[in-house]
Amino acid sequence: MENTKKYLTIRKFSELTHTSIDTLKHYDAIGLLKPAYIGENHYRYYLPEQSLVLTRILFGKNACIPLKEIREFILAERHEVTINKYDEISQTLKSHMQETTAILNTISNLRYYYQLSKRHAPETLFDLYLPEWFIITSKKAKTNHQFESSESNIANQLFLEGFADEKWPHYLLQALFTSDDVSKKNFTQVTYFLKIDHPEKHKKEEIQFIPNGEWICMLFYVCGRNMAECVHFYLDALKKENQSIKGPIFIMDVVNCLVTSKSEDYCTMIYAMKEKQSYEEY
Repeated sequence: MENTKKYLTIRKFSELTHTSIDTLKHYDAIGLLKPAYIGENHYRYYLPEQSLVLTRILFGKNACIPLKEIREFILAERHEVTINKYDEISQTLKSHMQETTAILNTISNLRYYYQLSKRHAPETLFDLYLPEWFIITSKKAKTNHQFESSESNIANQLFLEGFADEKWPHYLLQALFTSDDVSKKNFTQVTYFLKIDHPEKHKKEEIQFIPNGEWICMLFYVCGRNMAECVHFYLDALKKENQSIKGPIFIMDVVNCLVTSKSEDYCTMIYAMKEKQSYEEY
């Protein structure tokens, strides 16, 4: 040990850097941060300036860089390698930020629709404003009295398209009856759809734009079944209230598999856009 240098015990170095002794010992064992000196008593001693190397290690660790890679570019001391690695991790972190935003938005939507299911009595009409969105759709599938999307290969295939980069789909599968189906009151076939975050990633002919506006809604607790009957009930209620709609009729489980594993607790919302909007559509 050089007497002219101010060595710190591993305990003191740990206290000053807020890094556990076990972590420092691990960094020593893998050759990431060696002590400046090891005494005859096998105690580890560090120099204050080694905190700069530790800062670089902790920065890389918090940037999700594996310790092995941190060790490689610290030992290499090639600045371009370090900067390129930081650029790479920057892109990864941006992706994580987007995914975190999607998760937060999903939780917000789940809370909103769950509270909506508590505010409105089932099988009664109510108005709701919804923002614009983009969707991709499936080809039509036959419906029956046990309308369950999970039983349809067409539905499953569309749902799988929502997975990307090993991430879960940000929206659950929904269904709609087209404007033509509604005008003919023919609900023997249904179209499945998924909302999408990035329409630019799909072919133009694959996506549909749904404008913002006021919608007329109704809730049902039917375990996701008998949707055709529910739509007829919805249309009859609109007629009694002298309400009119335009465009497709949409179907969404507002209380769904992300909230409960019991299908009997599912709450399904049928909704369509008001024909007469109280403000200009954008």
